[in-house]
Amino acid sequence: LREVHPNLAIPQRPFRRMRYSDAIEYCREHKIYKDEEKKEFFEFGDDIPEGPERRMTDQIGVPILLTHFPAGMKSFYMQRCKDEPELTESVDVLMPTVGEIVGGSMRTWEPAPLAEGFTRAGIDPAPYSWYTDQRKYGGCPHGGYGLGV
Repeated sequence: LREVHPNLAIPQRPFRRMRYSDAIEYCREHKIYKDEEKKEFFEFGDDIPEGPERRMTDQIGVPILLTHFPAGMKSFYMQRCKDEPELTESVDVLMPTVGEIVGGSMRTWEPAPLAEGFTRAGIDPAPYSWYTDQRKYGGCPHGGYGLGV
């Protein structure tokens, strides 16, 4: 790892926690644009792509747990926040000079919201009966993640 990234420092805990809405505000305050040419700022609900996300993370200079993304921009199976159902119980782990290394969330585990998610996403649930049956006959709160650099 040191050959690829000789200046990599061991991250210090605790990692900084930042809500998606705060990241949008940070980008505005620090002139990190959605469109550099037009000087167009990010709005709530916009995806923050890799370049601007990395600029933000590099400026902050510490690992960030970016949380509470709008449900409309995340996968249908991500659990919604109880107090703010327009947001998901999700997280992206961002590392300075690297970018996003892990994304995860709590998963929808109750049958009705899962069925609604299939409908919203336009996915036929029939091939996933094995999965939906697990929710019907003993589902419990659980999460998942994807790792990749």
